[in-house]
Amino acid sequence: MTRCKHCLTKAEPLNGRCPACGIEQERNRGERSPAEKKVRRSARGIRAVALFHLVAAGVSLITIPYFPAPGALAVLAAINILLGFGLARYSLLAYKAATVYYFLIGMVNVISIQHGVVYLGGIVLALVAIYLVGNGTSKAIFERRLPEA
Repeated sequence: MTRCKHCLTKAEPLNGRCPACGIEQERNRGERSPAEKKVRRSARGIRAVALFHLVAAGVSLITIPYFPAPGALAVLAAINILLGFGLARYSLLAYKAATVYYFLIGMVNVISIQHGVVYLGGIVLALVAIYLVGNGTSKAIFERRLPEA
């Protein structure tokens, strides 16, 4: 199984195109159209968010002994692991779960903002993540409905 050099997913090309991003495998950097550049940027953004989920899960698992409610932190780590692997594989189910997760995290931080400015970072993080995963191009990647142009 080969890895797409544009979206970095492991998949066999169909008719010379990656099944996830829809970009021809032989295209070089200068030969891509503006639409293909946009798709590549969105795919890389999704992979970055997936990596962030995996790092957050690792940090959560390491800090479980020091947390007052280790069960809650273990559940959050499990959610982050599932989202990380699902987003890295461009799964539609992971996309839907991630948008709900980011919305809930954002709402928790909006409600908690009166307890300190640190929650402002959570709001910004949720907004950036929901943009990277939830924009129209990213949704098209998850639904595998990219144009053949």
